[in-house]
Amino acid sequence: MINFYSKIRVLGLVSFILTHHLSTCYSQQNNQPLQGFVDMHTHPRNDLAFGTELFYGCPYGDINVSLKNCNSSHGGYGMFDNPQGNVFRNQLVEQGESCGHAEHDRTGFPSFTYWPSWCSIFHQQMWMDWIERAHQGGLNIMVALATHSHCMADAAETSGPYDDLTVMNNSIEGIKEMVRQSSFMEIALSSKDVRRIVNSGKLAVIIGIEMDNIGNFYSPIYPQKATYHPNPTEKDVKNEIDRIWDLGVRYILPIHVTNNIFGGAAIYEPAFNISNKYNTGNEFIPEEIKTSESGIGFYLEHPVIKTNPESNFMAKVVFDLVGGILPDEVNPSRKENYTYWPKKDGYGHRNSLGLTTMGKKVISYLMHKGFLIDIDHMSEKSVKEVLELALINDYPVNSGHNELRGEEGNENNRTVGQYQAISKLGGMVGLGHGEVATRFLERFRDIAPIMGNKNIAIGTDVNGFFPLPYPDTSITVVYNHEGLIKCTTGNRTWDINTDGFAHYGLFPDYIKSWEALGMSAAEKKIFMSSAEYFTLMWEKCEEKKPHVSGW
Repeated sequence: MINFYSKIRVLGLVSFILTHHLSTCYSQQNNQPLQGFVDMHTHPRNDLAFGTELFYGCPYGDINVSLKNCNSSHGGYGMFDNPQGNVFRNQLVEQGESCGHAEHDRTGFPSFTYWPSWCSIFHQQMWMDWIERAHQGGLNIMVALATHSHCMADAAETSGPYDDLTVMNNSIEGIKEMVRQSSFMEIALSSKDVRRIVNSGKLAVIIGIEMDNIGNFYSPIYPQKATYHPNPTEKDVKNEIDRIWDLGVRYILPIHVTNNIFGGAAIYEPAFNISNKYNTGNEFIPEEIKTSESGIGFYLEHPVIKTNPESNFMAKVVFDLVGGILPDEVNPSRKENYTYWPKKDGYGHRNSLGLTTMGKKVISYLMHKGFLIDIDHMSEKSVKEVLELALINDYPVNSGHNELRGEEGNENNRTVGQYQAISKLGGMVGLGHGEVATRFLERFRDIAPIMGNKNIAIGTDVNGFFPLPYPDTSITVVYNHEGLIKCTTGNRTWDINTDGFAHYGLFPDYIKSWEALGMSAAEKKIFMSSAEYFTLMWEKCEEKKPHVSGW
């Protein structure tokens, strides 16, 4: 018979064995590479941006309310059915929709007659159930970004808020609330959080910002009920970055589509010149560069007076519809407001502005804090200077929703040299969705060798006013095979073969389309290992940040 003290020793030994075994199991699990893929660029709470009435639909809650008929936001004025409607916003929405309808059907849940569809850019495509279906298909890390355009909110005659600071704060809280409302998502504040969350079977959500101006450090043409600080001190900027970090933001694009106090934005869309003048009071100042040397063929055209005369009439019609509600100083229908740049054969335009003195200090401070930095939307000169700082500090930077620059590209596209620098640093590449499955796979195969067949994810930019992939008629995705069944919400069932990538829930279907096109097992493994690569990138940022001098 075992006496009392012997029992204690036995129980202690058993306890030690069990504890050691469980600890070893946990350690082994944590040391296993994470599986699944990363979407490095999403906007689930854009319903809180652009004045809250341009983009329609909340991603959670009672679907009868969150995704109901959109007429209240998108319809024109109606004496009885829509007394709060807005004719100008209605026209802006209809011009932005790319599905070829003069007036889109407003019906939402349960029939979803028109939206969401691959081309319905002003409607919510990230309903909670659709995010969960993407997670079930292998999505394990998602970067959720706050974004906004003060100029667009004004043009849409929304009720606001208009200023970048308020919208950013609301969107960050909105992302947190979305995650709280779910049973399968959790916010990650560190690389350890990512490993823990993904290993528990959940989706790790990383809060990010893609704002034109953090901290309201700008002076817009139309201030509208907000306070601005166009000339902040270094202390002001540092305090705002610290505040954003404390809010849980970990991913940042320091520059978006307009110049700001940090530096120059990439110029690749004439309409952004309107936003730039709205935010800064000035047009972009481009410089010419040889296309043969840079791959840049883009030329900054006047928003209305195009170098292609055939497009002038339609552009004039479009901007006359919305231009009259913008302040006179930035109204693109007034041709004298913007420079007409005649196209010069063999040359393209890039922004003449790189990082400002403040911008260089900010990039170093972001590294010192441990932010995950994305170089997309920066001017070529800004990118060059950020990469130089990153290489000096051996600190990873990312390009989260982009593609390789072609022969007639623009400065926002990545060059081979830029991708090589990102790869050397251990940074991540998020490829744009490609607009169609065939194109995505082509771009994947172009970039994989440059990146050493690793560190490649996707950046869908879903809800980012850019259409999702349309149906690829060259292949057929087979349903009821290998566990893939069609997605149904309410009375609507979607088929990627005919509906394209209509919403986020069709992510698994889109991946199947790559396989139907011949994506090899090795290629798919690269993509499905992006969660591990992303986490390794973050771990390196955390390792390097103490060695980067701050302010």
